Amino acid sequence: MISRLPVRPRHCDAQAMVHAIRYYEFFEDAFLDWLAARGGYERLRRQGADLVIRASGCEHHAPARLGDVLAVESGPARIGTTSITMTFTIRRGEGELVAVGTITYVCVRGGRPAALPAMLT
Repeated sequence: MISRLPVRPRHCDAQAMVHAIRYYEFFEDAFLDWLAARGGYERLRRQGADLVIRASGCEHHAPARLGDVLAVESGPARIGTTSITMTFTIRRGEGELVAVGTITYVCVRGGRPAALPAMLT
């Protein structure tokens, strides 16, 4: 799935470049779009499940700047029994590679690891 997300002033530092920590906001927005295509966060919560982040990382390749529209491709890199690792590839438009991120989410119910719901597998 590809989400198209604009770079807004709040994402940028004084040089009008996206601050390193802000890429995680783009990952989260793209993940919510990916999840929406599977029934959404509300559906997940109705099933008594939630997702917590176990690990995350980002490789930076080129700066994104104020006014860019970023194409964030999201998809699972690994699906386990209680966790899912997502990869997020950010490009400026459809071209230049900007960043690649990974986030591992663990499914929890009642504060304990639990099987992933079918909507995520």
